[in-house]
Amino acid sequence: MFELTLFNVAQVTDQILAIIGTYLITSINPRIRMYGFICFLLVNVPGIYLLVVTELWWLLAVVPVWLYLNWLGYINNYREDKRLSEA
Repeated sequence: MFELTLFNVAQVTDQILAIIGTYLITSINPRIRMYGFICFLLVNVPGIYLLVVTELWWLLAVVPVWLYLNWLGYINNYREDKRLSEA
């Protein structure tokens, strides 16, 4: 039976945001790809909670690297969108 707990809500939210982010990040349009990167930034909120609750602290060590790479992708898409809108 499915219980409505904070842990289950975090799992469902994490997976929904990951699916939406994956769908958006595969777009050809850089503006839509930026929304995908935003989804992947938001997925850290329930993801970090799940890592803390399940005591997988060692995985938290790679979160800053993942956030940095995601931020670089977001900035590069923003620059590409600006370049395409100016042309």
